[in-house]
Amino acid sequence: MKAKIAALVVALATVAPAAWAAEEEDPVGDLAQITGLSERKVQMIVGNRSSFAEYPYTYQRSLEKFVDAVGEVRYQMLISGQPIELQDEQGQKVVFQIRESKLVKL
Repeated sequence: MKAKIAALVVALATVAPAAWAAEEEDPVGDLAQITGLSERKVQMIVGNRSSFAEYPYTYQRSLEKFVDAVGEVRYQMLISGQPIELQDEQGQKVVFQIRESKLVKL
């Protein structure tokens, strides 16, 4: 019985950190929550916008909402590849940066 419990604890200890890390590493989702946009709209703004069918109709409106949420200066910094610091709903500071055409959370 003790061996089964020990094996279960070891299995959980090896799997759980990877699951927790996957939850924490969702920069698009985190930025979507901060800006109030959907993840899809955030991807459209910080990524390749032409791959989204709704781009011609919603990009400008979504961009305006995004810029209002993060600020013009921070938006320009983010798009130019510089890191920006934002505050999430819990009051924690989160740093985002676009690297190699991908949004990352530092």
